[in-house]
Amino acid sequence: MTSSQVECFFAAAEYGSFTKAAQHLYMTTAAVSKNVLALERELEVTLFWRGPHALSLTPAGTILLESMKRTRVTFSRALEEARALTRDLSGTLTFGFLKGQMLDDNIRTILLRFEEAHPRAELRVVWEDYRWLNEAAAENRLDFVELMESAVKRNPKVRYMPVNRMDTLLVMPRDHPCAGREGLRLADFKDDTIILLSESESLYSEKLMRSTCLAAGFEPKLLYAPNLDTQIFWVELNKGLAVANANHIMANGRAVACTVLPELPPEDFVLVWNEQNGNPLARVFLEECSRLKIN
Repeated sequence: MTSSQVECFFAAAEYGSFTKAAQHLYMTTAAVSKNVLALERELEVTLFWRGPHALSLTPAGTILLESMKRTRVTFSRALEEARALTRDLSGTLTFGFLKGQMLDDNIRTILLRFEEAHPRAELRVVWEDYRWLNEAAAENRLDFVELMESAVKRNPKVRYMPVNRMDTLLVMPRDHPCAGREGLRLADFKDDTIILLSESESLYSEKLMRSTCLAAGFEPKLLYAPNLDTQIFWVELNKGLAVANANHIMANGRAVACTVLPELPPEDFVLVWNEQNGNPLARVFLEECSRLKIN
């Protein structure tokens, strides 16, 4: 049963004529007749007595028409209530992003659309390290978190959808001898110091960085920075190199140069949430994401 079939049935019943129904619907008489006939065949019910000059509803057609009118009124009311509820949604939606991470274009688009559609909703954001964010998502302390897929795929308490894939970059001072060169490998930086954040804040922990460098044929010289600001400061002062994704503030500073290395694969970023989240705004936000096909 299609909406076109139903509209043709209603119009034919109201005007008692396929021709008049067709004029009302801006369709051809043949199209209206074909839609009504298709509806009758699908329902296995004769809806009209077809006379030489007029139509009249059969008893079955009369019963069905009245029932469908009541259903349409009920549906219209329910739809209006649903739309009003959506327009009037209020409350708070909380987001978590990695420290130093700039807002992803896909996330930015959906946030702007969401704010426009729900002006009474308040959006709040925090920036933390990936371990804190992962725990916050698992414990339902935030509605949504943007993280690397590798950081959450073993977390059984959350669900996630893809957001973006970003290059992993080796960040160096802009006057480094390798700055601007092409075809570089990780081994070309074997004599450099690699600056990492503390274990609790860095995805590129000592274990991961050391194994990556050993696979490239050398033992890395590692230096730990106490926080992100210090890490950026040290890189810009030629104290070493760092690893960051293409959307990180460290990779977008004027005092640095970046390169893609085959040993540092791109990273898939995902939008993470707890399946037990009961915030109605969160459900609406996920629907908006689905409509915009960011997943």
